[in-house]
Amino acid sequence: MKNADQCTTTSALVSLETARSIVGRLEPLAPEPVRLEEALGRVAACDIVAVSDCPSVDASLKDGYAVVSSDLDTASAEKPVRLAILGTMTAGDEPLSCRVRPGTAVRIMTGAAIPAGADAVLASEFAREEQGVVLALADAHPGRNILGRGSDVRAGSVVVREGTPLSAAHLGLLAAAGIHGLEVYRLPRVAVVATGSELVAPGEPVRPGRIAASNMVTLAAGLRRQGLSVSTVIVRDNLEELHRRLAPLVEEHDVVLTCGGVLDGDKDYTMRAMAMLGVTPLFTRVRVGPGKGTCMGRKGKTVLFNLPGGPPSNHVGFLLLALPAIRRLAGCGDPFGPRLRARLLRRVRGRPGWTQVIHARLAAGSAEPEVEPLTETSRLQAMAKADCLIELPEETGSLPAGALGTIWKIR
Repeated sequence: MKNADQCTTTSALVSLETARSIVGRLEPLAPEPVRLEEALGRVAACDIVAVSDCPSVDASLKDGYAVVSSDLDTASAEKPVRLAILGTMTAGDEPLSCRVRPGTAVRIMTGAAIPAGADAVLASEFAREEQGVVLALADAHPGRNILGRGSDVRAGSVVVREGTPLSAAHLGLLAAAGIHGLEVYRLPRVAVVATGSELVAPGEPVRPGRIAASNMVTLAAGLRRQGLSVSTVIVRDNLEELHRRLAPLVEEHDVVLTCGGVLDGDKDYTMRAMAMLGVTPLFTRVRVGPGKGTCMGRKGKTVLFNLPGGPPSNHVGFLLLALPAIRRLAGCGDPFGPRLRARLLRRVRGRPGWTQVIHARLAAGSAEPEVEPLTETSRLQAMAKADCLIELPEETGSLPAGALGTIWKIR
């Protein structure tokens, strides 16, 4: 894979697919060791090999009786076979000193080791016990109700491949394989910088003419949902202050997201501050609506995304490009996730030559995926209600109700 420092640098307006290809060429951060219980949601940095068999012995799948299977060839409810009980085995017990021989059995619990000489387990529902004797009421072929050693996990086998995002079930599998610690890709350190003299931090009163820093809150919450730690900063409209505040953040973080100041107004200082910092632009502006003002750059190993200040544009730029870049740095092989197809419940309109994105919600209870465009509500309410984005590619001007559209689930 091409190193991210070799990503094509362009200052032209690029297509969404071109921007995605630049994001996809980012290299994951360096691996780090973690304890198994800390690995949920992380991405494996190498193939993980089992160090022990699971189960570690041949074990019983049922409560019942460990037997010699040939003893029960003719067993039935009408003609039960009598077997002398030698003892009892429960999970974790040391093996019995005696051996199961023809005409004998061992009472056994689920998970217990199969005693020597036995080659089957007769389930308890097919047996009746009387004064130290078990009456077998059915047959049991060789291997019946026995989970063989290593049948779930074999020592020396690869149980998780490099690049796998680790779920709760993966951690259980690794525990069964005798794994106590593993290498995962490091999570990016992220800073979110909201710019604007009109912005008010959470908890402060929103007086006339001021605006709550809702973009910053939305982005920080979306990042924390990914298990990331996030620093948040509000910077007023002052080029020198913006440069001074950004410089240490760029040095201390793997990713810096800025909100606002990407246009060409008198107080749009963000891109000028990027130039002062020596940031190399990878793309500036994308043919996507909303989200056109999204820019991506790099200084050293730090990735920077300059997102527009308008909430829908900010949200779309984050979901389509910035968040996938962060996932890619964390080791995700496919940071964008799958595209799905769903039937539109309402007509959507695009702009030929641009990718149009609409906040939407999947309909519940339908036989096939159906999606409702959230075009008849306010911007912030649409963002809050949405669980997916409809994407109209550049060659599509509009789609009627009932047509199949491409959607991306909001993760």
